[in-house]
Amino acid sequence: MKGVALLLLVNLYSCTDYNYIDGGLANGVHDCTMWQYFENQTVDWDSTMLMIEHAGMKSCFDGSGQYKQITFFGITDIAIARFMLQHNSELDTKKEAGILVDDNDYWNKVKDMPADSCAAILKKLIIPEQKIMLKDMPRGNRLLVDQKYVESGGKPFTTLYGDEIFTWMVPGDYDELKDAGAKVLWIARRRNTSSNHRIASTDIQTTTGVINSMDYGFAMGNF
Repeated sequence: MKGVALLLLVNLYSCTDYNYIDGGLANGVHDCTMWQYFENQTVDWDSTMLMIEHAGMKSCFDGSGQYKQITFFGITDIAIARFMLQHNSELDTKKEAGILVDDNDYWNKVKDMPADSCAAILKKLIIPEQKIMLKDMPRGNRLLVDQKYVESGGKPFTTLYGDEIFTWMVPGDYDELKDAGAKVLWIARRRNTSSNHRIASTDIQTTTGVINSMDYGFAMGNF
């Protein structure tokens, strides 16, 4: 985990303010399955593959399962490392408070995480049988008003987990031209306790679906 922590710190301080993830060419089309794409981009996705295999969900990504097309709001290695470090930090805090902690409860590798928890996290980020592309996403917003989130525009989708996420596009400005800049995709679970999450890289197309990458700061435990 010391190596994981070092990798996390290096990546956090080396990424841009936009937490951009290098998924290849912008709007790139890859003539391979989503699983094969992960295998070819291990810098960001090797821990993701371990998590998927541990959850018993590889068939969702290689096209051999029930769903031939999916959209995956992809969690990368850094987000997974952050999740593991947060869990271990919470155990350290309990120890310092005098609470008995079993050393076997620490997560030193991806497969130390409970398989059912991995499956639940992944299912919340998978839209089955649909390809969600930035160009097709309506403009919208999700604002906190009087301690309650209010949605406008956008579009909801049902996840493999069985709940809904709300997705929307926000255009940026370019110099003094309003809405003339880059378009950004956002998502949130449809719960009032769920925060808004910016997608770092969109429209990574494979033969088994589309990957829209979450940024490196994505907090898996809070989604």
